[in-house]
Amino acid sequence: MMESNGQANYNYSEDEKDILESFDLERFWYVLKRSKYWMVGFIILTTVLSYLYVRYTKPIFNSESIIKLEFESEANVLGLVEIVNTQERNEISGEIELIKSRLFLSRVADAAKINVSYHVYGRYLTDERYRNSPFIVSYKIHNSAFFDIPFDIEFGAEDSFSLSYVKNGVEVNETHIFNEEIKNSNFNLLIQRTDYYNSKDENKYFFIISSEDALISQLQSNLNVSPENFNAKTIKVSYSDFNRYKARDLVNLIDSLYLVYTKEVKNVAIEQKIDFLDEQILATEGRLSEYEDYFEEFTIENRTTDLGEDLNRTIEQLAVLDSQRYGIRRNINDLDLIQKQVNEKNAIAINPLLLEQLPKSLGESIVEYSELQQERELKLASYNETSYIIEQIDNKLDKNKRLLSELLQSYETTLDDRLIQIDRRRNILENNLSQLPSMGTEYGKNRRLYDLQEEFMLSLQTSKMELEITRAGTVTKNVVLSPATVPTSPIKPQKTLIVVAGFMVGFIVSVIFLLIRYLIHNKIAGVRELEKLAKVPVLGAIPEYKKEALSQTSLVVRKDSKSSLSEALRTIRTNLDFVNTNSKSTISVTSTISGEGKTFVAANLGAIMAMTGQKVCVVDIDMRKPKVHLALGGVSKTDGVSTILAGKSSVKNSIQETPVEGLHFIAAGPTPPNPSELLLQNSFQKMIDELNKKFDVVILDTPPVGLVTDGRLVMKYCDIQLYIVRADYSKRNFVKVLNDLKSSNQFSNLTTILNSIDSTPGYGYGYGYGYGYYTDDESKVEKVTSSIKNLF
Repeated sequence: MMESNGQANYNYSEDEKDILESFDLERFWYVLKRSKYWMVGFIILTTVLSYLYVRYTKPIFNSESIIKLEFESEANVLGLVEIVNTQERNEISGEIELIKSRLFLSRVADAAKINVSYHVYGRYLTDERYRNSPFIVSYKIHNSAFFDIPFDIEFGAEDSFSLSYVKNGVEVNETHIFNEEIKNSNFNLLIQRTDYYNSKDENKYFFIISSEDALISQLQSNLNVSPENFNAKTIKVSYSDFNRYKARDLVNLIDSLYLVYTKEVKNVAIEQKIDFLDEQILATEGRLSEYEDYFEEFTIENRTTDLGEDLNRTIEQLAVLDSQRYGIRRNINDLDLIQKQVNEKNAIAINPLLLEQLPKSLGESIVEYSELQQERELKLASYNETSYIIEQIDNKLDKNKRLLSELLQSYETTLDDRLIQIDRRRNILENNLSQLPSMGTEYGKNRRLYDLQEEFMLSLQTSKMELEITRAGTVTKNVVLSPATVPTSPIKPQKTLIVVAGFMVGFIVSVIFLLIRYLIHNKIAGVRELEKLAKVPVLGAIPEYKKEALSQTSLVVRKDSKSSLSEALRTIRTNLDFVNTNSKSTISVTSTISGEGKTFVAANLGAIMAMTGQKVCVVDIDMRKPKVHLALGGVSKTDGVSTILAGKSSVKNSIQETPVEGLHFIAAGPTPPNPSELLLQNSFQKMIDELNKKFDVVILDTPPVGLVTDGRLVMKYCDIQLYIVRADYSKRNFVKVLNDLKSSNQFSNLTTILNSIDSTPGYGYGYGYGYGYYTDDESKVEKVTSSIKNLF
């Protein structure tokens, strides 16, 4: 039953086009039944795929907050409502763009401290360990190629771990110890354990060091800022992330930084003034420092800071020095006088006050010398100058004279030195006295400038303090109405929605698949469809044989005479009796193309007729592709139709018996080069006549009329022409061939049979063509018989 590609294109009439183009419910249900497993498969497939998508897709959480904005406008004071509304909308749009800008998000990235992200590998997905990583990483990247790439970590024994990463396309594996810095030309890493570290943890982790651009881009892609209510001047700030806590923290951080930023914007003028004051204070401090250095050097150099007092003091010091100088000169003169008196061995006449001023040793020596002089004068009154006592006294005087002269000389030298020092000091004071007026002028000038700078410095600091107080009192009118919270459920994927959507997609695909199959289905599906298309009576429908798989055409009715197939053939047999009332009949069985089951119908219909006691002979006229001998269990001998027509054998010798009593057949015989020419010979008519004499029913299995003309030639010699159409195999345009046969050849007993129809209840058995046991379907058979009578 193989399908052939040989077929022709036909043009339908307008009535036929209306039939073909109209919606055929029967064909639709037939296609639906044949597509149900595909449709269920599509639904199951899309539902399973949607479930797998939900199961193995990382959930995305969204945290959001509401911020109320306040704007000040002069137009509001003037009552210009439209202008105010426009300005407020523009302001809201501007604030939204500000929050989404890279400038603002760079602040968020710096404050969030999420440059290093930590992840753990799962069986199919990865999970970020936000704030609960078992380790932390401090880094310094020397080569920018190591930004935004994963570094894998596996914990080892004790304090060790394995670090792996890709370098120049080659994977690098290294073993290191916690708290030990990893240094190379590309980066410096310090990996330390946290409180979440567990030495028994066998999970594999990885971390990524994000560059600033990548981090800002990530924030921009996950951040969404939109107006919530223009009238209320509120905006919604939302952030999506795989980690719910990270999303919450980032939204709160964005809100707080935004409020700080708006406060900074209000303080821009104050900040600029404070910066200017800081610059002026710094410059003034520098100038004051220079003056203080001058005063310090002046004080060190001149040992004073009061030049007027120094002038008076200098004059007083000069007077004192002059007095001292006079006293020293007088003392020197007195010493010269004493030395002269000593040299002349005269009695020393000295002022008692001077004696008190002299050094003690010198004074005692003078007193002793004077006492010896007095003693000598007294002794001279009693002794002469040559006496021993006088000599003794003279010796003492000489000795005291020498000692006194040395002391006088030494003291005079000391007085001379003192006089020199006084003169030197006097010269210094006189020199300073001459410079004091000019030094006083410069010092006074610098003092006045220093005082001015001090006053200026005090005013600057006062102004700065006032501005800082103003800045500290600045508050923003923007307020966070609804802070971000930890989301409880993800926004993506929405499990129920996706599974339902997957089911609906599968259902829609199934419906589309069904409609496409319905539209492209151009095969005969059921009895009703065949009745609509064919202009000849439908003699019956034969159900598909499903009891076993047939490798070739076979005789099956003898195995199960109560099967639905057998009952269908009995119904057709009965209907044939109404088509032709003659006791003997010749029946041709043909189809449009090969594979529609004409040989199967011919063989099994013949067997059913033989079971009623009739003598039946099935003749294989299809000499190009003979199959009758295969169906009836015979052999394709050298004797057959081709040899009979060629005059090389007789009909009697060519007849073969079958296992069914009363059923005979004639094989096609050797394949001739010209089957059509043989059928045109008189020998074919003679063969038919001879067979009609020997058998009650002669069934001719002809070639397909859609491929060759042999079938048309044979049909002219037959009483009944059976045209076989196979359900779900024969194309709708094949019926055009049947209708052409009816209209052009004027076959009065041309009928059709629908073969291999699906025997499932509910389809293909319109008009009572349901087959079963007689006990169940007797009334239906009678109904079919009655309808056939009406047709003829």
